[in-house]
Amino acid sequence: MRKKGLLSVKIPGPSKTVKTKPVSSALGIDYPQLGETVCRGHYAVRISGGDGSSQVSIDSGAWQECRADAGYHWYDWFPETPGSHLISVRSRVNSKWGKAERTCSVE
Repeated sequence: MRKKGLLSVKIPGPSKTVKTKPVSSALGIDYPQLGETVCRGHYAVRISGGDGSSQVSIDSGAWQECRADAGYHWYDWFPETPGSHLISVRSRVNSKWGKAERTCSVE
């Protein structure tokens, strides 16, 4: 029987079920990392968590859709203005909107 939030894996051979760690749906910005300086040009913002689509806003601008790939959501950012920038992310987490923010520097 499967408990909520746990994955079960059936191993061939003798009947044995192995339980893995709970699946996390906590929303977070993986990249840029805290304190990271981003160079002008292309930068792929990586977002983890969330149950559905994710959106990104840079410096309180319009919300832009992210693309999903390899178990993450990605936003292709093309920063051109040096200085400090606020990256805001929103996504559904457990049927509610979750939000994460991170400030990074562009040089």
